[in-house]
Amino acid sequence: MGEISKKVIKEEFQRHYLISSLPSMRLGFYVTLILFLCFALFNLLVFHDTPEFHFFTRFGIIIPVMVISIVVTYFRPLYKWLKTIFIFLNLAAGVGVFIVGLYSSPLTEGSVYYYSWVMLVVIGVFSFFRLPFFTLISIGAFQVMAFILANIFNRTYNLNPFIFFNNLFFVIGVYSIGIIMALMFRRLYWKNFLHKKALSENYRKLLNEIDERKQAGKLLQQSEFLYINTLNSIPDWLYVVDKEIRFVMLNSSLQEEHFRQGFSINCIGKKLTKVYPFIQTSTLDEINLVFKTGEIVIGEQQFYLGDKTIYGETRKVPIFKDNKVIQVMIIMRNRSKEKEIEELKQKNIEQKEIMLREIHHRVKNNLAIVVSLLDLQLRNNSDPELIRIIRDVEMRIRSMALIHEHLYRSENLDMIPLASYLQSLSEIILSTFSGSRINLITSFDPLDVNIELALPLGLIANELLTNAFKYAFPLYHTGDIEIHLRKAHDNGYTLIVKDNGVGLPPSFSMDSDKSLGMFIVRLLVEQINGKIDISRQNGTTFTICFKEMIVTKSSISLN
Repeated sequence: MGEISKKVIKEEFQRHYLISSLPSMRLGFYVTLILFLCFALFNLLVFHDTPEFHFFTRFGIIIPVMVISIVVTYFRPLYKWLKTIFIFLNLAAGVGVFIVGLYSSPLTEGSVYYYSWVMLVVIGVFSFFRLPFFTLISIGAFQVMAFILANIFNRTYNLNPFIFFNNLFFVIGVYSIGIIMALMFRRLYWKNFLHKKALSENYRKLLNEIDERKQAGKLLQQSEFLYINTLNSIPDWLYVVDKEIRFVMLNSSLQEEHFRQGFSINCIGKKLTKVYPFIQTSTLDEINLVFKTGEIVIGEQQFYLGDKTIYGETRKVPIFKDNKVIQVMIIMRNRSKEKEIEELKQKNIEQKEIMLREIHHRVKNNLAIVVSLLDLQLRNNSDPELIRIIRDVEMRIRSMALIHEHLYRSENLDMIPLASYLQSLSEIILSTFSGSRINLITSFDPLDVNIELALPLGLIANELLTNAFKYAFPLYHTGDIEIHLRKAHDNGYTLIVKDNGVGLPPSFSMDSDKSLGMFIVRLLVEQINGKIDISRQNGTTFTICFKEMIVTKSSISLN
């Protein structure tokens, strides 16, 4: 790769060396041509009959070479052929040296000037033409060889060896001087070329850097414009401070608020505490914390602005440069309206909660009134079957009223603590069937359910416990009745009502329509998507399996 680069640079230098020398070469040929013509004209006017003048005119053979050399420098399309053209022209000049030399024997008057003319031709090759160095040496050697051959053919060497070697010495001397001159010119041009190339490369890099900086400046300007427009489009109040807690910028929303409140609009460079004397110390501490840790801090801020109380949510965002926090952007969202809406919602929720509690309380009272009306009806009726039916209805109503009482007293109006509810219901049923011969055993795992699940479970427990108290221990039999609520392994629950009484009659069936209570139990178990299992060993055991909160919010129906 280095050799290829050197070759390319040398070729580039040679083109530069040749093309850059054209003006000076053209000027040199003009001056040489004019001087030659003036000297010829002078000799024509003063010494036109002398043999020397006629010999001098032979040197005009070099004029076409100079004229062609001048002409080709004016045609740029020929520049790529200049090296070849100049080589042929100088070879032609060498041929001219040989031709003129054939007629320049020591016997010819004026021949003494021949070797001087040859020296001018040789020195002209090295002075005017910027060809490759070894090409110049070869052309000069060709012209010197033409001079030597011409002197041999014109018998100068035979007639006067002294003159031959004397002239040859001067020609070779001029040839050597030309080589030195060409070498010096070439080295000088080479240094200038390298300096110029380096300067051009640096200049090109500088221009590229300038263009890149201009482009970066434009992009930065566009970015800043977009950045400022983006910040100004944010409806929140936004400002940026430096490490001295001085304003760096404010967005348009905050500037408009400053204008409305009569604050200073030209805040850039001013301390935050001077513009906002009411600012809280905690806010300044949070800003300093962002500078220290480089982490976003979110907080709330409350202050009075005019006659209004402003509730704000603030975000302190770090702005980094070279992995250091140089500025902090504070974004404040005015949440006063949202705060009012939240407070209004909270008031509505509290009012609704009060209303719901009142509704549950009134439902419980209304159900209690219904029970009282049924009791009044019993006072005027002595039919045992009717009394039994009304007492069963009363117990069902009381189980429903008990749910509303628990909701009324509960902190959560949506959920009922099922264990507490079943405990209360069991105690009410026990007090209804008062007596010391039956012992009630209860155990309940904690479970909170909604009213849609609590109501059917309460009615199921009511029917099963009531039937156990009424039929499991006839006459004076004694025993135990148990009710349990247990958590199962399959994320479900089990309600167990058990007695060690006389057991169910052989004809008992859950599908029978003769017993309204069992019919109700079967419907309610289906409604909660549960399963019921009956065991007749050592009394009777009803096991109801159900999932927690699986019943949708629909009305309870016994149809």
